[in-house]
Amino acid sequence: MNLLRSIGTPLLLLMVGVCPGIAAEERAVPLEGVLNTRDLGGLKTEDGRTVRAKQLIRSGEIDEISNGGMQRLDDMGVSVIVDLRTTAEATAHPAQWPDGQGPARHNFPVMENESQMIDDMRASIKSGTAKAEETDALFAGAFGYIATDYTDEFRDLFDVLLGQPEGEAVLFHCSGGKDRTGVATALILTALGVSQKDIQADFMMSNILKDADQKAEQIAAEVNAVHGTSMTAEAVWPSLGVRESYLDEFYTSVEESYGSVDGYLRQGLGLTNEDLDTLRDRYLQ
Repeated sequence: MNLLRSIGTPLLLLMVGVCPGIAAEERAVPLEGVLNTRDLGGLKTEDGRTVRAKQLIRSGEIDEISNGGMQRLDDMGVSVIVDLRTTAEATAHPAQWPDGQGPARHNFPVMENESQMIDDMRASIKSGTAKAEETDALFAGAFGYIATDYTDEFRDLFDVLLGQPEGEAVLFHCSGGKDRTGVATALILTALGVSQKDIQADFMMSNILKDADQKAEQIAAEVNAVHGTSMTAEAVWPSLGVRESYLDEFYTSVEESYGSVDGYLRQGLGLTNEDLDTLRDRYLQ
């Protein structure tokens, strides 16, 4: 069992209010075998429009999706899946649809140059040697360059969104569905005109959907029992949860390089006014 994968998917439907005005049961998507799944539909833009439901879905990795989960995605109209994991991650844990079946799948490997660092971090947790300050610094630091170092990959994601036929949904994911996927979500929602406050609220939902506090305690206890180590839950937690400060690092990095997230979208990704209008017409109502 991969200890960095949550053991269950507790959909804590008492999570009303985590995203302003939207109850969790309207956002969380129960998808057997897939963690941290939610619909961006229902979020409001600053000009009073609403993100269309069942068009933009974010999640964790999908390699353990059940047959029922596959059918649910088909019923939801998901015709494209964008995988933001590294090549090594995507190769080790591929999607399980039979050849030639299921949604079209693309791998745009964000954090590709940090693949060994990711493996080393996971190995330190599995061996019980991870330290809280080191794990936290690794994740916080990554948010400082995810966007600015991987403009090609995020532009590829936007090209998929721009080319998606009316009514067909896109699911995008990474491993835990919280960091790379969190940045992708922030970029998409900014392009659509959702406020930074609501983007941050969506970002923080991962802590509840992944049950980060409990799972960190559980993983630390299991690893320590096997190896006789004394790793703390705090050393595991950043691999499962997110902090507001992480997303702040993302905002700081793009503001330093491009002036704003909008500047990043236009200058870094090369999105035009026409592109942004197309995205809003397609994904807003």
